[in-house]
Amino acid sequence: MSFENPKLICTFYTKIGACRHGEKCSRRHIKPTSSDTILMPNLYKNPKFSNNEANGQQVPITGEKELQQHFEDFYKDVFVRAATLGKVDAMVVCENNNNHLNGNVYIKFSSRDIAYDAVVKLNQEWYDGRPVYCELSPVESLSDANCRAYDTNSCSRGDHCNFMHIRRPSPGLKNFLFRAQEKSFLTQRIASIRQNLSAQQTPESSAPPASMIKTTSPEAVQMLFNSSR
Repeated sequence: MSFENPKLICTFYTKIGACRHGEKCSRRHIKPTSSDTILMPNLYKNPKFSNNEANGQQVPITGEKELQQHFEDFYKDVFVRAATLGKVDAMVVCENNNNHLNGNVYIKFSSRDIAYDAVVKLNQEWYDGRPVYCELSPVESLSDANCRAYDTNSCSRGDHCNFMHIRRPSPGLKNFLFRAQEKSFLTQRIASIRQNLSAQQTPESSAPPASMIKTTSPEAVQMLFNSSR
């Protein structure tokens, strides 16, 4: 039997899933082998933190309306892709202006198995001309990792804040995406029940049992999202 010394564990990595010291941190980063949450670090390239500079300082390249539209296009892209892999319970995107949190995407799935499979598949993909890097995250509560002061524009730590500065989609888009996801899985369950009933009524048929029916294909999920508008 072995015991972990809590003084040697990086609590920021455990709670936030990222640490500003990275591999040079003096405390241990215990990477999970099983988790229902995944992390895609630095996936979102925020135009607000572009490389355009004026007097040595970074400046926004567009207005707030354009920034939000750019973000919501990204949010929908990633959410829809994730929903083809399994049920998404929550998704957040960080806009901290520091290397270890900026653009991080955290997705909490409905099960650990789905999250594990998502990591395997997403690590083989590209987004916006760049390879996607994906890993299991130790974060258990996205709410606890959130900087509540940032939500009220009162965070005084700025770039040094180690909690998530979350950029949020509009309530309309978020509700639309989660409703479309529920419709997708409801359609899948109905199809599974019908297939099972059909197999029971015609035992000689070659229809597979419900337990063998594949989940909704990515193409079908995308069609459901599009038809929900």
